[in-house]
Amino acid sequence: GDLKDTTDTRDADQKYLDDLTATCEQKASDFESRQQLRSEELEAIAKAIEIISSGAVKGNAEEHLPSLVQQRSLVSLRFSTTSQAQANAAAFLRRRASELQSRVLSALAERASADPFVKVKKMIKDLIV
Repeated sequence: GDLKDTTDTRDADQKYLDDLTATCEQKASDFESRQQLRSEELEAIAKAIEIISSGAVKGNAEEHLPSLVQQRSLVSLRFSTTSQAQANAAAFLRRRASELQSRVLSALAERASADPFVKVKKMIKDLIV
């Protein structure tokens, strides 16, 4: 009786330990995968920031705005350059989100592709024209 009860208890405890060990190993593996994903997301975000911050996107106002006559065309050029860079960054983020299956990057790509300054740009264009 006692030997059988003790053996059954030990077997149940061993099964519980094996299950718990497997669960912990799975969680550790999942954690490592998420850490890698976060690292790749941060790289993608850094690359998008680099694209947006590059000299080709920013431009140099002192160099490109020599007179008031040219401002109108340059303002529209600046808007198109900025929107092109914004579209490039959003496309890059979408590609990386798809590759990494990342909802965070996907949401960031959507926000990057949306233009929060549509009304402001329209008002500026209306003032210039």
